[in-house]
Amino acid sequence: MTIVPKTYNGKSLQYEETLRSPFERNTAESAMEVLNEIRKSHDAAHGWVELEGYAEQLPNGKWRAVRHHAQYK
Repeated sequence: MTIVPKTYNGKSLQYEETLRSPFERNTAESAMEVLNEIRKSHDAAHGWVELEGYAEQLPNGKWRAVRHHAQYK
């Protein structure tokens, strides 16, 4: 797990989470499309910093987007 700094670019940590999409996809590429949508709504303009982002394969063979991120203000 990535260590989350308490400050970033002079701003203080407000929130941190690992977001696992509830949407299962048939391919890693499709899960990455979901991840890109998450990135658009949790962007740097709103203080978000991505610490990790990837497509995770589930035991049932499906895929989901995972993003560990933090928000600074």
